[in-house]
Amino acid sequence: MPTTTVAIPASLDLPSVLAFTERVATLPDSDEYVLDFDRMRHVEPFGMLLVSSEIRKLARRNCAPKIVCSNFKHHTYAAHMGFFRSFDLAHGNAPGEARGSSNYLPITILETAEVEQEAFRAGVEVGAQIEAISGRMSAMLCGEDAGAMFDTLTYSIREIVRNVVEHSGAERFGICAQHWPSKRRVEVAILDKGIGLRASLSRNPHIDTSDDKKAVNYALMPAVSGKAFKGARQRRGNWINSGFGLYMTNRICRNGGNFFIASGDTGMLLTRGEGKRYYSCAFDGTAVRMTMDTSRLAGLRDALAQYRDEGFEFQRRYSEIVNIDPSAASLMLSEDFKTSALDRLLARLRVARLTD
Repeated sequence: MPTTTVAIPASLDLPSVLAFTERVATLPDSDEYVLDFDRMRHVEPFGMLLVSSEIRKLARRNCAPKIVCSNFKHHTYAAHMGFFRSFDLAHGNAPGEARGSSNYLPITILETAEVEQEAFRAGVEVGAQIEAISGRMSAMLCGEDAGAMFDTLTYSIREIVRNVVEHSGAERFGICAQHWPSKRRVEVAILDKGIGLRASLSRNPHIDTSDDKKAVNYALMPAVSGKAFKGARQRRGNWINSGFGLYMTNRICRNGGNFFIASGDTGMLLTRGEGKRYYSCAFDGTAVRMTMDTSRLAGLRDALAQYRDEGFEFQRRYSEIVNIDPSAASLMLSEDFKTSALDRLLARLRVARLTD
């Protein structure tokens, strides 16, 4: 089979990288793929995570092709963020190697089993361990561990990561983020290669998940879950799965920013005032991009209360498909439900961060 050259998009923005997933899916089998980074100029956290994932998928094709990269050495920012080593090209930092700052969180790969084991060793629930991880990442982006931006990022990262750990079945997942203070904008990207939204929600007998578009829409509705639904056995506690996390998070992001989620062949962008926009893609797993206007993040507690009440109203209106008690974690800020064990864990992580 001949060599196939693949040009990396000039801009790793949302439309370009989604189109790239479709292109990778239709590439002919080849003994060798040459990835040309010459045109690449603009990169974003979500774009780096998604393109990296697609390159790794290409390398795992049944024909076991050789992957060759060209014209990449001048991309210093992407190299610093761990982009190239995230798909095993020996150039730049490894994922998680850069220390990060108040402006960025480099590509970081987390192992699901390790998160669960750390929770066990600390004597806390997995949700509490995810809360601690999210707080540490948020503090890195904010430069402080208090305030509206810290609270909002901690909440949003926590709820997306909880969905990955509790639903996706993924062995690992990636996170990358960037804060542009002068633009009053922050972007957080979280990606997993798990079973995807359609397979996850198919466990719920009350909803139609016959295609990815339906599944993506149901995933963002309040109290719709593949594990917690009317008739399912429910457990109690602050960290129960309730199907409110994605709903609450997308509402927060739409307050001046936007929320994007993709799974299978469908991506959906939600923006305040502009509503819903669909994109076609070809992604095995679930990818989320949260973009926030940092000047509009004050009053998170009041916003959560409003979104919670609207979610409850939806629950009452569609009680035939949703009839569960949302978890405290998905409805509130961390200080509303902290346990002494969680307090100790957070304090230990803050001390470790300050002494690194």
